[in-house]
Amino acid sequence: MRRLPRRYQVLRHPAQPRRLCRTAPAYHRSIASAGSVVPFYLQPTLGGSDINGNPWLSSYSDYRFRAPNALLLREAFEHSIWGPIGFAFSADQGKVALARNGIDFNQLAHSFSVGLTLRAGGLPALSFAFAWGGPEGTHTIANVNTSLLGGSTRPSLF
Repeated sequence: MRRLPRRYQVLRHPAQPRRLCRTAPAYHRSIASAGSVVPFYLQPTLGGSDINGNPWLSSYSDYRFRAPNALLLREAFEHSIWGPIGFAFSADQGKVALARNGIDFNQLAHSFSVGLTLRAGGLPALSFAFAWGGPEGTHTIANVNTSLLGGSTRPSLF
């Protein structure tokens, strides 16, 4: 089984260091040998937070979409309002499929979130967001970035 890595692009405006724009396209393609399948617990998930705590399509419940192949597009904007307090907005679009040819840009699930961040060391340490956009309702999200607290998360499965 092989996977293509996630790619992130962070853009900082040189005249506005307090603004942060991010795009995060991610494509997971699982390849299993003939006669084999990828176990469900190793398949990528979209919706809510994934097993690593990444909020993808956050207006859906956790692990809502699961399949061996996944496509995610994320656009995010963050701006420091005053001191350590910031504003954040993100839009996610994604899709999962059992076969590689099922991944396309038609009928992508989508989600939007807006919220406040509390920054430490120039990075968001706490975030509070409200997510909407999917047919399953809305979610309120609170997140703590443990990398700035000296804690470590468990190793990634991918």
